[in-house]
Amino acid sequence: MGWNIVIADDEAPAREELVYLLEQYEDVEMVTPATSGMDAIKKVKEQSPDVLFLDMDMPDLNGLQVAEIVREINPQVKVVFSTAYDQYAVHAFKLRAFHYMLKPYDEEDLAIVFRELRKIRMQNGSGVLVHPSTGMTSVKLALELDEGITYVSPKDIMYISKEVKHVQVHLRDKAYNVSYTLVELEQKLEPFGFFRCHKSYLVNLASIAEMKTWVNGAYNLRMDDALRSSIPVSRNYVKMLRLKLEI
Repeated sequence: MGWNIVIADDEAPAREELVYLLEQYEDVEMVTPATSGMDAIKKVKEQSPDVLFLDMDMPDLNGLQVAEIVREINPQVKVVFSTAYDQYAVHAFKLRAFHYMLKPYDEEDLAIVFRELRKIRMQNGSGVLVHPSTGMTSVKLALELDEGITYVSPKDIMYISKEVKHVQVHLRDKAYNVSYTLVELEQKLEPFGFFRCHKSYLVNLASIAEMKTWVNGAYNLRMDDALRSSIPVSRNYVKMLRLKLEI
């Protein structure tokens, strides 16, 4: 079944841009535009969408007000807030937004949204994100090295980095060069609490000790390994990282 999506934005250019981007996804079945907050509520009642892309700044009801009403109407709708400003981020977190996108729209940020949506659909038909079952905890990642195969438990991996010509798997006090691509490892390890925080880094959420502000809306993570490694977080990934990491 394809995704049923409602877009709520009072600005036609932004609305049309997002419609165009969404129509490039083969698994998007329907995109319904709404031109105001009240129209968004009406469309949610009529369409029962899977996802609502919701602009924060609309003249009748703002995005936060619409999200609260939608949560009462249909709590299964995944709300993705969009705005040109960062000022609403904290409120979005309180409402447990599924994602938060900054304008102008970034294709990579939209790809993150769909990666999360597909993962939820694959893991649990009810739409609730689940953790790996206890039966999976004994599964280990096979690292093919020159001297043979080393098996590593996902919980022992701090982070994974992509260097110029190779990918490294970092444990608490050692690192291995591996033949996997970062994308392959992301697919294998996402169910075990790993998150792509940067185009060159995949981190174990359980191994993050601190997140410190850096520049231009980006952050650095301090990992809980022997070296207290510093890992960059791209601006586009900050919102989703905090939603996943914080209770």
